Amino acid sequence: MSEHNLIHCSVEREARDFPDAIAVSAEEGKLTYGELNARANRLARRLRDSGVGIESRVAVAVPRSIDFVVVVLAVLKAGGVYVPIDPEYPEERRAFLLSDSDAALVVTTGAGFSAPENVDVIALADWDGGGACENLGIEVSPSHLAYIIYTSGSTGVPKGVAISHADVMDLVDSDPRLAVGRGDVVAHLAPTAFDASTFEIWCALGRGGQVAALRQDQISVGELGTALRAVRPDWMFLTSGLFHLLVEHDVEMFRSVRVLFTGGDVLSPQHVQSAAGVIGDTVYSCYGPTETTVFALAHKVDATGSYERMPLGSPLRNKIAYVLNEDLTEVPRGEVGEIYLGGTGLARGYHRRPALTAERFLPDPYSSAPGARLYRTGDLGRMLDDGEVEFIGRVDRQVKIRGYRVELGEVEVTLAANPSVSAAAVMVVGDNEVDKRLVAYAAPAGTAILTAAALRNWMADRLPAYMAPSHYLLLDKLPLDHNGKVDRKALPEPWRTRGELGVGPLVAAQSETQRMIAQVMADVLALDEVGMSDNFYELGGDSLRSMRVLESLRVLGITLSARQFIGTPTVGGLAELIDTTAGGSR
Repeated sequence: MSEHNLIHCSVEREARDFPDAIAVSAEEGKLTYGELNARANRLARRLRDSGVGIESRVAVAVPRSIDFVVVVLAVLKAGGVYVPIDPEYPEERRAFLLSDSDAALVVTTGAGFSAPENVDVIALADWDGGGACENLGIEVSPSHLAYIIYTSGSTGVPKGVAISHADVMDLVDSDPRLAVGRGDVVAHLAPTAFDASTFEIWCALGRGGQVAALRQDQISVGELGTALRAVRPDWMFLTSGLFHLLVEHDVEMFRSVRVLFTGGDVLSPQHVQSAAGVIGDTVYSCYGPTETTVFALAHKVDATGSYERMPLGSPLRNKIAYVLNEDLTEVPRGEVGEIYLGGTGLARGYHRRPALTAERFLPDPYSSAPGARLYRTGDLGRMLDDGEVEFIGRVDRQVKIRGYRVELGEVEVTLAANPSVSAAAVMVVGDNEVDKRLVAYAAPAGTAILTAAALRNWMADRLPAYMAPSHYLLLDKLPLDHNGKVDRKALPEPWRTRGELGVGPLVAAQSETQRMIAQVMADVLALDEVGMSDNFYELGGDSLRSMRVLESLRVLGITLSARQFIGTPTVGGLAELIDTTAGGSR
């Protein structure tokens, strides 16, 4: 086996040569490379005893933590493929991922994880941590899979992107723009089921750096700023929406970061340059679908330059980008075509989806290398004179919500599956990543009575929170075009007032504190008013908007933690917390 191209072997080399160097840290403690390697070896033997072998799929339902890093390293050492599953996903979603990935085993933190009878569960809380701590030496090939990460699917079925050891190690080793140095600290903020975690974990451990896992629960702008000032990461990735929000409210926090990557949606040049003006070293705008192993293009930002649009960047080493027309012919520079990506790092394909794999991964007509392929991104762009690529838009109905890819078709299929719904449509509204929201339109089936609350619960039981619409507009029937399809251009404008959301009668604020909180929530949600008992999230709130509420309240002299807000997301509840306890300060 070629150990150079195996993820776990790179960690084993660091553990051999620098056993006392810190490998991973979090609020709960830290592990050296020697300790991480030994603990992962012991767990890998436990996995082998449970039947894990070459390319066995192991679901990992562990939140961002030291334990998550130990588990995924152990899976790779055992020869397996890890399938990260967010423990907060709805049960139906988790069950689908377990089934579709063919996972015969799931590792979780404690008892209570619901799994089918044919799927074994290892709870870390019940594992004694015993066993031999030497490396296993399992014969693994660089072409063997390392992980499968699921993304939204246009037909209503999530698709698993299958990435090999070689794909990851090419990201780790190839490009100087990603060259984490030995001892460098890499912030780990991405959800474990989001492919940015690949960069945060393996580009750190594969090069002798330290993974600094930030808190797993939602945090406010102030709390994240405090964390960054304490950790002082050399490297960090942020989705564009969160990045924009942080720049607006506390750009100075980036003085604690040396190199920042940001992307996932259209970037504001003004925000990027503001961060570049204070950051320790470099800001990169970056681009790369999950199918190309995290990053494919990167652009080094000129803090003093002039940008109308922020470029996606030029290809990382060993990767290539084309802008092609429908005949796979390169369009002239400056003209718009579809972006195709080639070279190293392309996924094996979609797990158990050969037709979709063949549709999206095409033979590369420009390469003489045997088996060379191109990935069709579905993104429109143009090649600039300097060889960098600029993003223009999408060719289909895929959107980005808070950095996540969302196929509107999948959300529509899930909504339409409700037996009380006869027709459904889902649209995205909002001009930027922070303001984007999904709006659902539904018409009743027969004499069924639809309510926004019932549909919201239906979707929450089936989709991750980032895919669930924030607003529901109930219509007698959906407008159709001359082909009998939903005419999305004729759908009414969403939520002009609170009264149109169907959330019940308004209970007006009485005290000064209540009125202050209600006004802040209304401003952030772009509503005319918010009542005492209204749930912020049921009015269309989400994690980014909650951070905006907390920051606006802080400016007014009210300080709350994100945990307090999540636990009490109503005007009345928050006002009582502030006025009668020490949880908030005025």
